[in-house]
Amino acid sequence: MGRTVLKHSLLALITGTVCLSVEAATVYNSHGASLGINGRVQSVFYSNNYNLAGDHDSSLHNSSRFGLRGKVRVNKWISAFAFAQWDMNSRDNSSGPKAREQYVGADFNGVGVLSAGKFRDASYYAESVTDNYEQASGTVQGHFNHSRRPGQIMYTYDNYGFHGQLGIQTAQEHVAVLKNKFHNLGGRYKDSWDIDSGFSTALGYTFDDVGAVPLSVRSGYSYLKGQTGSDIHKRAFTNFKHLALGLSWGNLNSGFYTAALFEYSRINFKAGDYLKIKGFEISCGYAFNSGISVLTGFESVRFEDENAETNTIRRIPLLVKYKLNPNFSIWSEAGFNAGSDHESAFGATNYSKRSDRSVFSVGARYTF
Repeated sequence: MGRTVLKHSLLALITGTVCLSVEAATVYNSHGASLGINGRVQSVFYSNNYNLAGDHDSSLHNSSRFGLRGKVRVNKWISAFAFAQWDMNSRDNSSGPKAREQYVGADFNGVGVLSAGKFRDASYYAESVTDNYEQASGTVQGHFNHSRRPGQIMYTYDNYGFHGQLGIQTAQEHVAVLKNKFHNLGGRYKDSWDIDSGFSTALGYTFDDVGAVPLSVRSGYSYLKGQTGSDIHKRAFTNFKHLALGLSWGNLNSGFYTAALFEYSRINFKAGDYLKIKGFEISCGYAFNSGISVLTGFESVRFEDENAETNTIRRIPLLVKYKLNPNFSIWSEAGFNAGSDHESAFGATNYSKRSDRSVFSVGARYTF
């Protein structure tokens, strides 16, 4: 029973707190101490509307990811762990590796996991139900779930179907909060903010057998307070609020899967200025025993500011993936406009065609 509980607790660390998308290989394991490596290497061809090279030219890009994880048993009740992961890609390799996640923590043998460092906040637990594409989607949750912020302390409990998280955000400068994903948010919303404090929380429950497949109900909330006075060095805001509600049914890796996500966020500035983002995503797919899986859905998000200026993006993503073995996969992905606004908004000078034009990509990835 103890090993089962510990396994569930470690799973909470992986899937709940940081949601790693890579497998891991153990290179050392002796006397309660282990060291593992993980990562991936991939090459992806992007169509012209991704605008990754020149004036909307098609291009091929490669990227890699490498991580280290360590764990040591302190006593029969506590294990200490650490994790670090870096990204490199062909578009900005001159700047060298970039830290993706870095944290240390303790696993309390079924009572919960405590982590401190850089990772996604608790609201991602709800967002993750639709975060299963490559890059052609994420119209709603894509604006937030990329934000692996430093300076966080997170407690996660995941046992007997129940999932709970509570996180604290400490003061940080020049950190990500709101991603300018489609370049239609204007210059004042560049994603680099000065945070004074904040918190995040998540609650959920997974029913193991609803129609022979799991049903998961999830919620997440984040609140951030901006720096004031002389503490402001980069970009000031008053506060930021983010609510996410997620629902999934099925198994993404085997058989039928469907999910839905609703999100609402608002960032407030002085003098009553604000930016409000509200939207939803639905997703539906099937994974065959042959290793082929198909996933599609619909996404809609609406932006609004204090001047009643609005911009709406509606997309249909489609992903076909073939997993040749546990380590190697190939895929083809497309995103189609489904009624997005065609004009730029909020003072944007570099409007991406990704929001209202079709995109296409083909990729291959090796994961270890």
